[in-house]
Amino acid sequence: MRLGLENDQQLLVDSFDEFFARESSPDRVRAAEAAGFDSALWSALAATGALSMRVPPHLGGGDASLFDTCLVLERAGRHLATGPIAGAIVAGSLLAASGGGDYLNAAVDGSSVITFVPVQIDPDTSRVLVEGGAHADAVILWRGDDLILVARPEEIEPVSDLGAGGFAWWPTQSSTALATGPEARRLAAAGVAEWRILTAAALVGLSKRSLELAAEYASQRVQFDRVIATFQGIAHPLADAATEVEGARLLVWDAIWRAGQGQPDAAATFSMAFAWAAEAATRATGTALHTFGGYGLALEYDVQLHQRRAKAWSAAAGDPKAALLDVADGLWGDASAPLPEVGDVPIDFGLGEEAEAFRQQVKEFLADHPPASYGCDIRGGWDGHSVKFHRALASAGLAFANWPAEYGGIERGPYEMTAMLQELYSSGVSLHPIANAQMVGQTILCFAQPELLDEVMPKLCRGEVITCLGYTEPESGSDVAAAKTRAVRDGDEWAIDGQKMFTSGADICQYVFLLTRTDPDAAKHKGLTMFLVPLNSEGIEIHPIHTLSGEKTNAVFYTGVRVPDRYRIGEVNGGMGVIGYALEIEHGGGGVGLFARAHADALDAAVEWARTKVTNGEPTLSDPVVRTRLARVATRARISALFNLQSLWRGAEGRPNRGEGPMSKLFSAEAYIEDSSDLVDLAAPESLVSAGSAGALSDGELEFGYRLSAATSIYGGSSEIMRSIIAEAVLGMPRSRN
Repeated sequence: MRLGLENDQQLLVDSFDEFFARESSPDRVRAAEAAGFDSALWSALAATGALSMRVPPHLGGGDASLFDTCLVLERAGRHLATGPIAGAIVAGSLLAASGGGDYLNAAVDGSSVITFVPVQIDPDTSRVLVEGGAHADAVILWRGDDLILVARPEEIEPVSDLGAGGFAWWPTQSSTALATGPEARRLAAAGVAEWRILTAAALVGLSKRSLELAAEYASQRVQFDRVIATFQGIAHPLADAATEVEGARLLVWDAIWRAGQGQPDAAATFSMAFAWAAEAATRATGTALHTFGGYGLALEYDVQLHQRRAKAWSAAAGDPKAALLDVADGLWGDASAPLPEVGDVPIDFGLGEEAEAFRQQVKEFLADHPPASYGCDIRGGWDGHSVKFHRALASAGLAFANWPAEYGGIERGPYEMTAMLQELYSSGVSLHPIANAQMVGQTILCFAQPELLDEVMPKLCRGEVITCLGYTEPESGSDVAAAKTRAVRDGDEWAIDGQKMFTSGADICQYVFLLTRTDPDAAKHKGLTMFLVPLNSEGIEIHPIHTLSGEKTNAVFYTGVRVPDRYRIGEVNGGMGVIGYALEIEHGGGGVGLFARAHADALDAAVEWARTKVTNGEPTLSDPVVRTRLARVATRARISALFNLQSLWRGAEGRPNRGEGPMSKLFSAEAYIEDSSDLVDLAAPESLVSAGSAGALSDGELEFGYRLSAATSIYGGSSEIMRSIIAEAVLGMPRSRN
């Protein structure tokens, strides 16, 4: 797996950032508003070779990869570069593929502006609205089954438009054929896909910059005696927008990687990236403008330039939501659409050969030990845990395969562990006990005293004990630092008194990873200490709490519980460092990405319903409205999975956390909640039937998923906490919580 830029790509990004900062400054952008074109910028772009990046070298181009070209377009978007850059780059590719001759030469050297209209038009259409058409010398169109070039007529009809895109009406009848029939359809469809991915990249750059402007303004603007960036009503919408835009960037990268791998759903991902980037950009720039309040409406502020262009760029070829139908065709249709050649792909979303080999080993274990035969039940949460299966898994060295050999592990890496957990999830194994023991085990390996490691780690690794988390209290919620459970030292022991809420698994676990307050006079975050408390200690009472999802959790009362000092984890009053380490593991996506997988399961159930349900004599899946809704869910489920992989990669490679973990948690939870509700509506009333009842869809998957999703924005840190972290870590805003 490799999800960072290499040195060559970073140099490319830096050089074009400098180029556009110079050649597409805010003053230059404003100066080009009336015409919708900056001829000096166009000439300078041509001189860099950017406009002919995708043209083969023997025809005068740079033969750049699609990935590198997207990096350039992202910088162009960031600086609001004026002109039909994506259309011109695609036009160069099409001219090169179809023998463009003099037109290609003129496009390469920048002496002519030639662009591509990325939509199929009806043969009877007499005119078409062309982005950049007011200054174009020729336009390439996909008309019916032909790919044609229309030279600039004597008269065109320029228009004033939303995003200062230099639009003009062009006639379509007088033309030169570049290709016809199947070859024309192949070239044109590949051109549309290339335009979409380039435009998506530009929208990412535009959106990120608009959010930076908003964060900078909010961090300086004082209202009610405070900078407004400290108000959650300001910070949280910006955090949501930043997360959605980052999801669009991941989709762009994923689409190119999938195309390079020849994966059958690659074409669908190109359309996903464009449709989501258009939606995310509109929302991000609207949020950014709103942050400025009335000043955002003033033309002298730059944020309105971003807001107008976000909508205009995404709608230049028609309704961007129409791309969701292409997503549906790519995922659930009979054929895959043509794609452009992508060239070298320096990124990799795969887990790698070693992980896939280990996956096969896990599959063989599961074939010999079918989880269902042990009574494993993934929907049961902690109650679905099978001690016998867990011990069999541990005996095979798989339960905690990443741990050191001295504690019974086999020292597998995070990618291998992810492959294993994916297989366990798919086979119906409840992962809560394993995931918790993984997290607690890794944490105590780092912080525990040697004698405790010797006592606990071998038993954990053999599957003899499991652990639960004692963080939340009745009055603290997600604010773990507000813990009041007291631990008072008495010689070589500690006396613990207090109450914890939502300690899932406490009734079947042997240890609880317990957060306590050891210095009530210290600052809130500095008087906390962690312990690993045996749950068979005297003074512990466990009371069940039954939840909406059907999972049982617990309230746990601690009255005069005494534990030796060896059960202390980390330094006295150093608990926040310990819990921070554990939360990094929990939020880091190093496991299976439970929300993303549950999201995908709900989608699969809805698609199966749509395939088999008949409406007006046709499968419901053939209904464009149904296909569009399912495609949007598929897009968001894919983003959730990509966020999880990004967090996994950063953790595995020791990269600093820049908010990726909280972004993954926030997006996965909120998207799952929204989409599970939409899927229940879509498949109603059958979707309301619970598992075990007559006619339950996919054994009640949609009904169960709707109930399950409600917890995802709460467990593991609420969405509000995630938003505050993202605002600080990603957007550089001050703390938005006390």
